[in-house]
Amino acid sequence: MDKELQNALAWFSAAPKRLIDSGMKNLEATAEWIWVVLQGDFAEEQSTAQIAVGTVISMIPVVDQICDVRDICANCKKIKEDDSNTWAWIGLILTLIGLFPVLGSLFKGIFKVFFRMMQKRIAKLVAKAGGKIDFYQVLSPQIELGIAEVKKHIANPKVQKVLKSMKITNIYKEIAIQLRTVKGQLTTKNLFSVFDQRIQDLQDLLGYVNRWGGAEMVAKTNVLMREIKEVRSKAAKMADFITPVQHLLERIARRFEVEADNAFRATVDRNNFTRMNKPGEPAEIVSIQTNKPAWVDKTRRIPHGKEVAANVVNKKGFPDLNPTVKPGERHPLENAYATFATKKIKAVTIPEGEVLYRVVDPTSADNSICWMRKAEFDQLKSKDDWRRKFAVWANWNSNGEYITYTVPKGGLNVWEGPAASQELEKLKGYVLEGGGKQIVLDPKQLNPAYVSQRMPTNWGYDSGLKTGQGANLVGIPTLTNNWR
Repeated sequence: MDKELQNALAWFSAAPKRLIDSGMKNLEATAEWIWVVLQGDFAEEQSTAQIAVGTVISMIPVVDQICDVRDICANCKKIKEDDSNTWAWIGLILTLIGLFPVLGSLFKGIFKVFFRMMQKRIAKLVAKAGGKIDFYQVLSPQIELGIAEVKKHIANPKVQKVLKSMKITNIYKEIAIQLRTVKGQLTTKNLFSVFDQRIQDLQDLLGYVNRWGGAEMVAKTNVLMREIKEVRSKAAKMADFITPVQHLLERIARRFEVEADNAFRATVDRNNFTRMNKPGEPAEIVSIQTNKPAWVDKTRRIPHGKEVAANVVNKKGFPDLNPTVKPGERHPLENAYATFATKKIKAVTIPEGEVLYRVVDPTSADNSICWMRKAEFDQLKSKDDWRRKFAVWANWNSNGEYITYTVPKGGLNVWEGPAASQELEKLKGYVLEGGGKQIVLDPKQLNPAYVSQRMPTNWGYDSGLKTGQGANLVGIPTLTNNWR
């Protein structure tokens, strides 16, 4: 038997005892060995570690070829069971995407590690063609697990050595680029091309089985090839899923960009945009008393009083704006009801596809509680406008950037109402008006794949106060996502 093929088969499973006893010369046992290896199901056998070592860094000749063929066989088996199952076709497309020649061995291996987690979920799903499915939403838990597996994989010293040799400093950003490259090449022509190549590989491997195995084994290989070719004859159905899968890949690419921003942050020996100084409350109080900005009113009148009772904001299925918090612990929604004015607050379900806006500074979290609708954001003409209408003290948020969140399938349950006027405990008689229609949500309900890249408000990064503090303009704005 060919030495490379023998080594590859041994990587998947031990040789049969009768083959070893024969001094590796029993060809019928060899045929059975090849057959057993080819029947391995990607959802049950190969470990992530095997994929990583076998297809990326320490590649054993023929192993990668067998890995691909096994995956194709498993996908086709699922389609053969029910060719109207949308998820079965999606599984095949994801397998074929990972074989696109545009991917080098490094990214091909990373994609295999990542898509393996999704395939495990897909293997258990059933959905008939024609139904509208948010693929990302359904696969979101596995996507997060896949990212965790990719992190483990790239932490491997061997992978790190390859990254260094390729001069890749931000692997997550590169993964996003590769995903979009594949997305751009996702056509039925390219899918058919890699599908046909792997069918030929399967025929070559089964040629050994037919040559060395008995009549019963040959019958089995003939059945398998008929099933594979039957699926190939129906493969034009993949065209129906090109656009949804492209959307899925775009969401995944965006998710990796968020990971890139979180993992690689600028740090220099002076404060830059990622380490900017917001004025503390004492400094803000002194500045307002000596140089009152336009967005602060000196008045005893509270135009939008905090009249929302804690028990008003308790509705099943909606965020708890008055959660019970143990001593020493913090909760993002603690006393959040007090950010609203009057009892006009409403429990609202934001529909799928609507875009929410959040104003942030470089140190702010993307996934925090306060948002607004596009109509409210478009009315803001300046930083003064924003601070006045949404009652935001400078020591809370220095502004400079904004992000958007596109609500995914299923909608998003939130609370909406006018922002309460704000008065600092140690600065009586100075008031932020409020009244802007704000949205408060539970950050745990947000999915990072639906968050946009940061964009400049063009209102500047300074606090708007004469405190001598604020943005230290070292370098340029990095517009870096900050998901916590």
